[in-house]
Amino acid sequence: MNNEIETTYEAIYNQILHFQQHVEALSKQAGTYQEEDHEQLIRMSIALQASKDILENMLTPGKKLNFIYEKGMFSLEMFDEK
Repeated sequence: MNNEIETTYEAIYNQILHFQQHVEALSKQAGTYQEEDHEQLIRMSIALQASKDILENMLTPGKKLNFIYEKGMFSLEMFDEK
């Protein structure tokens, strides 16, 4: 595998992990936040987890993935290349 690509992949993956930990730390202080802040924390958490899951899964044309989380789910389908 291309070293530069692998290095970039690892850097992105590690940044996602870093931000997940940061959002988790913020969530532990959730009692002091307003409803809009709670919603934003949930959206950030789902977005980061989805990003991590996409990086971890092989995406080939025609493949459909369902990502199910505690607060919601989404599907991702890779279209066949034409």
